[in-house]
Amino acid sequence: MATILFCWEMGEGMGHLMPVRKVLKALVEQGHDLVVAAVEVHTARRVLGSFSKSIVQAPSQVDKRYPLGRPAEGVADLLSLNGFADNASLKGRHHAWCQLATLFKPDLVITEHSPGALLMARALRIPVVHVGTGFTLPPEQFPMCFPGFAVGDNGKREQRHLDVFNKLIGSSGGQPLNHLHELFNSVAGRYLLSFAELDHLGPRDGVPYMGVEVPEDGERPVWPDAGQHQVFAYLKPFAALEGFLTAVNALKLSLLLVPDRIDPAILRRHKSSNIRVVEGRQSMKSVTRDADLIVCNGNHGTAAAAMLGGVPSLSFPLHQEQEACARRVASSSLGAMLPVKDGKAIPPLLETMLRSRAMQESCGKAASRYQGFDYQDSVNRMVREIGALL
Repeated sequence: MATILFCWEMGEGMGHLMPVRKVLKALVEQGHDLVVAAVEVHTARRVLGSFSKSIVQAPSQVDKRYPLGRPAEGVADLLSLNGFADNASLKGRHHAWCQLATLFKPDLVITEHSPGALLMARALRIPVVHVGTGFTLPPEQFPMCFPGFAVGDNGKREQRHLDVFNKLIGSSGGQPLNHLHELFNSVAGRYLLSFAELDHLGPRDGVPYMGVEVPEDGERPVWPDAGQHQVFAYLKPFAALEGFLTAVNALKLSLLLVPDRIDPAILRRHKSSNIRVVEGRQSMKSVTRDADLIVCNGNHGTAAAAMLGGVPSLSFPLHQEQEACARRVASSSLGAMLPVKDGKAIPPLLETMLRSRAMQESCGKAASRYQGFDYQDSVNRMVREIGALL
């Protein structure tokens, strides 16, 4: 049977692994060997360790002294922020990726947020399947700009990356790139683990949307006895966090909060009978059956759960990937977003969202569109089509 190399090079957390876990497990059960190159080996062992042949450290950025000093305007800037603009460092990383391929001799590479692995596979002419959200699998366009930014110098920035990438590709006898978007899209297979309404960089044709799995496991939510309107929140610290908790108490909302690295002193300051704080992972299917509003930092998986459950969502994004997701939620009339520092606007926005019949109807229509959606069907399709490449 075949050897599959799964590569995850950028980003953090289980969100990069859980959507593909079932696909990779099914391929192993068919008799294929799975090697994993991960930026977080401990996370990969936790999620994939029960069935992977080997889990190794992915070649990734070590020297982080190259900030842009401004927000990333597009994919070229994102690559620069992750060390791809430093030619000496990139050459070393590319060599390391090629060494991994030499060591494990994969018949197929599957990538998730891993431009370096895509570059290696193109240089060595190894078939690639690229999976990810709209942010990690950008569209076939020139230049690849993020929402809210003009074309500006992004085309020139992409060309600079292209010149360097093509030298590395050519040195191994690979097919040169005509445009940077080909690195992500000119592959044997592509799958967007998202929905058109939540595609970070806008809906597109030509790439299948596989959707998102909403986990049923986890604790069944137990809401506070006090308060009105059931609000679920999964939040990391942000500037307006205390403004949000103050608004929840002022409006007497029934809040079930899952904090992620929030200072306990903040939670103690806002403790009340209508706020319940839980540490355990909640069953999102159960949450969406009961909640009137879901609040998060623009997490793609949480936004997908809210959409499938027909529940409006409010986002306080912390970085550009989350902001791009939050923008799509808002533009699809499935919720709203606020800058992390905008605390004064929270109370009226909460009231408006909880009372908005138009938003509730829009969310209900979206949920109806996907009423028959089953992520297992998407898994079966990906396994079948990937298997045909082996």
